[in-house]
This record gives sequence, C-alpha cells and structure tokens, in this order.
Amino acid sequence: MFLQDFCPRSSSMENERHHSTCDEPRKLSYELIKQITNNLDEERIVGRGAFGTVYRGVYENGEEIAVKILRNTSEFDGKEFQKEFQNLMGLKHQNVVELVGFCNEEEGVAAEFEGKQVVATQIHTALCLEYVRNGSLRNHISDEYTGLNWLTRFKIIKGICQGIKYLREGLKSPVMHLDLKPGNILLDQAMVPKIADFGLSRLFGEENTIKTISSVGTIGYLPPEYIELQVI
Repeated sequence: MFLQDFCPRSSSMENERHHSTCDEPRKLSYELIKQITNNLDEERIVGRGAFGTVYRGVYENGEEIAVKILRNTSEFDGKEFQKEFQNLMGLKHQNVVELVGFCNEEEGVAAEFEGKQVVATQIHTALCLEYVRNGSLRNHISDEYTGLNWLTRFKIIKGICQGIKYLREGLKSPVMHLDLKPGNILLDQAMVPKIADFGLSRLFGEENTIKTISSVGTIGYLPPEYIELQVI
C-alpha cells in the first residue's frame, strides 16, 4: 500500500485510516509523489501559486491529499520550501490547513554544460497537505455564485477570524500570514474555512516591528508600510 510510506510505523489495518492519525508529517519519496498524482498529470492540478503548483493526490484506497510541488529554480534555492515547512509545522487548528507530509529529495540527472554531458543534481521538494474538497473561497464569492446562505457565510467569516486569532494569539511565536486573500482560504466539505499558503509568512518573537528583505505578495492584500518600506 502507498500509505505505508506515509505512516511507516502503522500496521496494514491502520494504514486504511485517515492520515491525521500520524503524529507528525511524514517524509514521502518523490516516486510516491509521482504515483499518487498520476505522474504530475495536468488534469490533477487544483491550484497554482507564486512558488509552486498544487496537485490532487489519490492513494490506492481512494484517500486524497493535496501535493504542493515547489518550483525547482535557483531563485528560491530551497529557502521557500524550508520557510513554509517551518511555518506549517506545529500549526494545529480546525481553521488552518494541516501539513501531513513532505518530500525533499535529490536526483542525479543528465544535463549539458559547456557542450558536455554531465550529471547534475535536481532537487524535488513538495509539501503535502490535507485535501480540502470545496476549493478556495474565491470560487464561491463571484457575482455568478449565489448558493451560500447567510448561516454558511457567517460560519466562513467566523472560522477565518478564529484561524487568524489562533495564528496571532494561540502560538508562542505569532504568525503573520502576509498574503491573506480569498484564494488562500480553502473550504472543506462542510464549508469550514481553512487558512492556507504560508509561503510568505513570518514568525515573530517579542519584537513588534521587523524589517523584511522584500515585499512579495498580492497588491491589495498587503499593508502599505510592508509594500513601501518592507516593514511589518
């Protein structure tokens, strides 16, 4: 079973249970990542972002998982993977998307360099998250979509607020999301909202102000002091 790679200490019977039974995110091989995403099939793409593409992964038993493949470029050099991984580790709240696995694997591939064939190192990085079936809030608030009644809308608003409160006040080091927008709010089958995409987040200690390197993000959802001065 594929799930044995996901929870290697589980028995075959336990492997049929949901991945949340694992105590910590598990390391997945890149070969397994390709298998559950049908070799990164474009039809499995459920979202794209500044740092990668999200695929729907399906295990043999039908269990689903979201697989975020991070871009393999020298610009990011693994830093975005490490940052988002660290930001997601330890976050446990019903209104925050849960990290359930990861992949960080090197592979030797043939490449041409200065007219010669050489063996280069390609790094495969992926973050595996709980699969949230109803997609992003962005898909449910267009002018064409009128299917949400007030009770559902209120539940979504309240859930987002609870998630933000947890990130700001429920952790030893508060987390500032920095790119909170409808596209980064996911809705599960019960329309419970989950805050996602922590690639731009910052972890804060006791200091109240911090100078950042850049102001990457979505204009319109960033505070002006962050855009103009890179200050939070």
